[in-house]
This record gives sequence, C-alpha cells and structure tokens, in this order.
Amino acid sequence: MVPPAIAEVAARAQRELSGRVLAVTLRSVRDLDIAEEATADAFLLALQTWPERGVPASVEAWLVTAARRRAIDRIRSAQAARRALIRSAGGLSGVTSAADLTTEVGVIGDEELRMVVLCCDPRVSTNDQVALTLRLACGVPTPAIAAAFLVSEPTMAARLTRVKKRLAAAGPALDLPDDATVDARLPSVRRVVYLAFTLGHTAATGSELTDEDLADRAQYLARALHVLRPDDAEFTALLALILLTRARSGGRLDDEGAQILLADADRGRWDRVAIADGLALLGRAWDSGSPGPMTLQAAIAAEHARAPSMAATNWRRVVDLYGDLLRAQPSPTVALGRCVAISALSGPQAGLADLDEVIGLGGLERYPYAFGARAQMLSALGLSVQAQAEWIAAAELARTDAEREYFLGQAAADEHGEATLHSGVAETTHSAGSGNVASAGDAFGSSGRGVTGNLTRR
Repeated sequence: MVPPAIAEVAARAQRELSGRVLAVTLRSVRDLDIAEEATADAFLLALQTWPERGVPASVEAWLVTAARRRAIDRIRSAQAARRALIRSAGGLSGVTSAADLTTEVGVIGDEELRMVVLCCDPRVSTNDQVALTLRLACGVPTPAIAAAFLVSEPTMAARLTRVKKRLAAAGPALDLPDDATVDARLPSVRRVVYLAFTLGHTAATGSELTDEDLADRAQYLARALHVLRPDDAEFTALLALILLTRARSGGRLDDEGAQILLADADRGRWDRVAIADGLALLGRAWDSGSPGPMTLQAAIAAEHARAPSMAATNWRRVVDLYGDLLRAQPSPTVALGRCVAISALSGPQAGLADLDEVIGLGGLERYPYAFGARAQMLSALGLSVQAQAEWIAAAELARTDAEREYFLGQAAADEHGEATLHSGVAETTHSAGSGNVASAGDAFGSSGRGVTGNLTRR
C-alpha cells in the first residue's frame, strides 16, 4: 500500500507535471501514443518505487527520465516485433534504432507551452484542438472534459482517440520547424489557454467549485504566451483577464465555504496587487489599437475590480463593453452577460425582457447560469414561485456539487421568501473563436466567477 504522504506527492505531480513530462517525452520519440503511454508508465512506476526508495529530490527530472526510458523500451519492443515479422517475410528492416532518438531544441523553449501549440494542429477541428490540449497539455481528466463538452465519458474518450489517430495519420509534423508555424497556431492557442482557465476557475465536475491546479497552469501558460509575444495585445489582455478574475477569488466563498454573490463579497479580501498588475496589462493592450474580444473581456473584468461596491460599479460602461463584445464575438453567452448588466443598470424588468429574448434564440438550453440569471431577476421582481422553478432547473444542470448546492439553497430561500432581492450580477467572460465553444461566467452574479468554461456541441 502506498503511504498517504507519497500518494499525495505523486497525485500532485501528476496534476502539475503531466503535460510537461509528456511534452519532453514527445519531443524525444515523436510518437504521440508512445509518449502518452510512457508518461502514464512513469507515474505508475513512481507509486511502485517511491515507497521503498523515497521521493526523489527532483520529482520532475525523475519522471522525465522514467518516461523517456519507458518510451525507448516500448520502441525497442515494437522494433523487435517488426524485425521478426520482416525476417519471417524474408525482408530487411529499416527501422531507426531507439539509440538514435534525440531531443531537439524547438522554436518554443517552454515545454508546456510547446505542447499546447502542438495540440492546436490546424488539421483537426477547433473543438478537437481544445479537447486534446485539455487532456494532453493540461492534464484535465477525460470525465471533466466530457462534462465540459456536455457528452458522455465514453464518447469523449473515443473522440480523443480518433483525434490522436488523425494526427498520427496526417504526417510527421509533431514538431514546430519555424516561427511562422507557431504564429499560425497562436490564435487557437490563446483560445485554448483561456478555456483551460475557465475550467479551472469554475470546475466542470466534482465537488469543489474550482480546480486551482488547472487555473494555476492556465495562468502560467498565459504568462508564457505574453513573454513569447509581448507585443500581441490579445495575449497581453488574456493575462490581464486571468489576473483580474483570480484577484477576486478571496471573496468567492463565505466562512462556511459556500459561494456568495458579488454584492455580498468582502472586497477587502481581493488581491490588490494582482488587480494593479492586471489593470497595467489591460492599459497596454487597450492602447495598442482597436480592442479585440479578449481585451474587451478584460475591460469588463476591470470595471468590477475597480468598483468599491456593487452600487458604485460603472454599469453603463459594462453594458457598452458587452455591446462591443457582442458585435465582435456573437454568442448566446455574451448576450447573456449583457442581459444581466442591463438588469443592474436599468432594473430587473428590463433585464428579464432582454434575457427572455436571448433565451428564445436558443443556445442556452443546457447552461445553468442562464436559468440562474432568470431566477434572480424574477426574485428581484418578487415572483418567488417562478424564481424557485428556475433555480431548480439550474440545479438540475449543475456540473459540480458546489453549484448544485448553491442553486438549491437559492430555491429554498425563494420558497421561504428569503432570496436576495438584487440582481447580483458580476462580469461574464466568454471564449474567443468561432462560436463552437461558448463560455460564460457568473451571469447571475456569484462573486469572482469570472468564467466557467462551459463547452457546447454543434
């Protein structure tokens, strides 16, 4: 049996290092299946050997070495089998020796970021790029990816297998030969890193509201992208958005661990250093020219970060920014964010009328925060019975225990006439891209929920 302390170290290493270990191994062997299997072998070997030998001084170096050795073992076994087959057929083997495998220096030095760029291969669809990156580069479990895409786990597992086979069949381009190749993929990379953050900031499965390890990894990747392309305004804005959103994490939960509304948050617990850094980055992005979707989202987050209170928030500015974002990036969830901002600016009746029109257009049927937003507006109008039904509908679509408990708690409050009678809205941020992947945040106003990363199928 693995001692609990060692099991915890191994589990944390797998969460934090799996993408990096896989990237290094892939660079060595140039075979995605072998690299992925060897990486899994390395973590299994850790659980088998660390209880006797102890946790190594450098966990990452140990895992990389173990994965490379397992990869070479697998290649040698495959080569031996192939040679035996060729000999039986009377032919000659031209297989390259495993000893000839080398690690090359790529145009991206950061291994984790390089893995993301590799996954964003234009030969597969955008949604497949997202799923592959989340699984291989960010270490998101298949069940969580399936929940984010609103499909079953077997369906997502099969989909990931098909994507990997498609890449393997498409040719040997599992490297990045030049900066032009990298630049062509960077818009997809930005979008994928943003979505990884949404899945960390508001988890898609499990009992906890957040997946801090994934959020940390996405923030790291966003910073690496900013370093790689410091003059790209949208990369600068991506990092600003993440900092401004995470800065409010200290006010997301009450003392009992339950999530709360933005209006009820203790803003004194917000990270003012992170807010200052985010605002500075946003200023650079905004001054670079016409703001793109990521810059507009960061600007919305900035309005909440600047405001000393809910009432003091510049809601006119927020509504206007959502209007700009909706024109730049039409999506149901962007429209939802504008609805709740209108509710805060002009009252729940105006917000509800706008929201019902948006819902009628489709695209939000399985999104719990659309029902939550409608429930809050109904509560603010004193329509508790109708609001309770909307809270229950939201709970039925909830993806985590924390979400479900919150929605059910609000339903119970409406039943007893105790619901919070204010719009409670906070910023809603959304995915960039073609619209195949829609993401929205705390449409009904959970404190600090800047993004949630809900992915919808086409």
